[in-house]
This record gives sequence, structure tokens and C-alpha cells, in this order.
Amino acid sequence: MNAAFILDWPMLLAILAVLAYFELMRRLDRYWANRNPLTDEERLWNHARNQGISEHEIFKRAAAGWTLGPEKADADFKAYLKTGDLPHYVRDHLRKLKTL
Repeated sequence: MNAAFILDWPMLLAILAVLAYFELMRRLDRYWANRNPLTDEERLWNHARNQGISEHEIFKRAAAGWTLGPEKADADFKAYLKTGDLPHYVRDHLRKLKTL
């Protein structure tokens, strides 16, 4: 009943194979993530989630950077919700964030 644990070659090879598999999957995931760039809408969503703010707040910040009023940001956000088209100043804001 008190048999000692013996690590033999087949068990060691199985453990190494599992570790190699997970490392390969990790590298492939990084490769595919870098290969497919995010769309502007995905970048908007990711930035909002990373900052812990809403997409509407990003619209307001982008409008402030272009010296546009919050009313313009509100109207453009409502249009974005209906059509899915991002205004040019929000796209510019997201591209500037990407380069930082």
C-alpha cells in the first residue's frame, strides 16, 4: 500500500508532450492575434473596457480633443448606435491611442 512514486520515461515523455502542446497553442494564439488587426469598433469596445468607461464617454473625450461640444458627441453617439458608423474624430482619437 505504501508504494513509492516512480517517475519512468514514458510518464516523463507524456508530461513533456503536454507542456509542448500548451506552449505551441500559446504561440499560435499570439500569432493569430497579431495577424488580424482590430476594427475601429473593436478598438472602441476594447479601450472602453480597459479604461472602465463607456463608449459614450470615449465619444465625449474624442469630441473634446477636437474642440467639439458634448451635444455633438451625444448626437453622433446616437447615430452610431443606429447605424454603426463611427465619426471621423472618434476614429482619429482611437488611432492616436493606439500609437501611444
